[in-house]
Amino acid sequence: MRSGTKISEAYAPVPRRRGRPRSFDRDTVLRAALQRFRTHGFAATSLDDLAGATGIARPSLYAAFGDKRALYLEALNRTHEWLRETFAGLHAANLPLRKMVRAVFRSAIDTFMTGELGPSGCIAINTAVAEAVTDPEIRAALARVIALEDDEIEKALAQAGSPNPRGHALIVTSVMHSLSVRARAGESRESLERIANDCVELVAGP
Repeated sequence: MRSGTKISEAYAPVPRRRGRPRSFDRDTVLRAALQRFRTHGFAATSLDDLAGATGIARPSLYAAFGDKRALYLEALNRTHEWLRETFAGLHAANLPLRKMVRAVFRSAIDTFMTGELGPSGCIAINTAVAEAVTDPEIRAALARVIALEDDEIEKALAQAGSPNPRGHALIVTSVMHSLSVRARAGESRESLERIANDCVELVAGP
């Protein structure tokens, strides 16, 4: 089931750097920035916060990524690519329907339960929605993530033999987004898994 970077790995904590590095890995910096945005949201995260999280001085962040909004948009775009890589691994696993739906939810819950200060859910669902109404680019980035999830889950369910892959995919995606919010609200993994199991029964049958 593994192909490329899993989204849960992309959300894994990034070790703090000491001092000012002469060079840095762009993906590592994006992962650290994403974690900080995912914890505090876009508006509440300052450039000083991002400098502390990434270990990169503010002038270097400006030079590499532009302003805070540009860095946030790039983090959303990389999340889109990490999701695509995760789904590629799911497609390669070629699972039957029930196991496929379970695998989708397992990967999502594993991701949502991570975070700097506690379970933080998905950066797109839990932070981009707050900016999407007033910022067209953030809205477009959020829409791309949702469309990718809808399309890739539909593809996975069609491959697994769902009689209604699009309808089932929209149900799975909607429940997955609810799990992201519930994780951030402090619900336990056991609670999230019970909801996911009910959705598995709905989509895959008893």
